[in-house]
Amino acid sequence: MFYLVKTGCQWYMLPLDFPRWQLVYYYYRKWASQLNFDLLLEKLRGQVRVKRGQRVEPSVGIMDSQSVKWGNNASLNGVDGNKKVKG
Repeated sequence: MFYLVKTGCQWYMLPLDFPRWQLVYYYYRKWASQLNFDLLLEKLRGQVRVKRGQRVEPSVGIMDSQSVKWGNNASLNGVDGNKKVKG
């Protein structure tokens, strides 16, 4: 599963040492619908944080955004002065 996420390859292009791609896809969809991956990633993140000397749960979150030019911006009123992008 992580191979697919990391490489972005198509299901049918999995390496030959994997089972048939249909079987891998079946289990991926089954586990994803049960939120197993969310639980697994949460546990792994906690373990990595502890190994780095941090608390299991983060105490601060950071959100970032990006302004993107697209289409005809003539109808948009705002201007992002720092990035010189309308919208």
